Amino acid sequence: MFKKDGVITFDIKKDGINELIDEKNNSTIMLREVAWGGRENYKLELRRWVVEENGDKPLKGVSFLTEDGPHNLVHTMTKLGFGKTDVILNNLKSREDFDQALVKAIGKAKVNEAKDSEIEISDEDYYDPASFINME
Repeated sequence: MFKKDGVITFDIKKDGINELIDEKNNSTIMLREVAWGGRENYKLELRRWVVEENGDKPLKGVSFLTEDGPHNLVHTMTKLGFGKTDVILNNLKSREDFDQALVKAIGKAKVNEAKDSEIEISDEDYYDPASFINME
């Protein structure tokens, strides 16, 4: 990124949020905490980056304006059907408020029913790795 008198500097927060969202060829979309122009305030942003030999080059992106922005994005994406339910639930299950939120969402009876149910695994749930390899 450039400005009239030279290059705009940026700093990716060490030990901050730095997650790969999508990638193709030498381009990535990253969710990162970044500070721009020598400032010390890091903002969470979603940005396209080009991976080059001398480092990542920032392209178009957007910084969240408020603390609510990332939460609103997650709520909207899940409401619209994005995200795999099992992955989302797996990510949520270690949260302190998970059990309480689950009871509020589906009711205590369904939570207890799910906890008391046994999962049946059949032979069809397993696969033989040899079937993927030509073993003659």
